This record gives sequence, C-alpha cells and structure tokens, in this order.
Amino acid sequence: MARLKCPACPRNRGAGHYLCQVCWAALTAATRRHLSIRDSRAFARLRDLHGQIATHKPLPDIEVRR
Repeated sequence: MARLKCPACPRNRGAGHYLCQVCWAALTAATRRHLSIRDSRAFARLRDLHGQIATHKPLPDIEVRR
C-alpha cells in the first residue's frame, strides 16, 4: 500500500485517506462524519479541510460542513 505524507503533520497517511490516523482522530466527530460522505461535494469538503490546515488552524477547531 502506498504511503503519502499527511498534509497536517510529518507522518505518513495511507492511500485513499485524507490524513494520518493521529490527525484524523484529532478532528471532531462531526467533521470526520462530513468528510466521510461520498457524494458530488466530497472534493469541495477535502479542499476546505486542506485550506484550513494551510492556515494552521488547530485540527480540533476545523469545521467542514456537509
């Protein structure tokens, strides 16, 4: 399985995963639930996540809306 760099930390994440396991667990349950929805807005939610990470927002404070 391919290992890729997590966008939020120096750890590796698995292929098909948005973040490493540690960073994923640091998100709120609501944010994880919204990021797990597979629909036409999934890529927009991923961009939103990456945008908030790029502004150095703490992971528990990140909100991604459905």
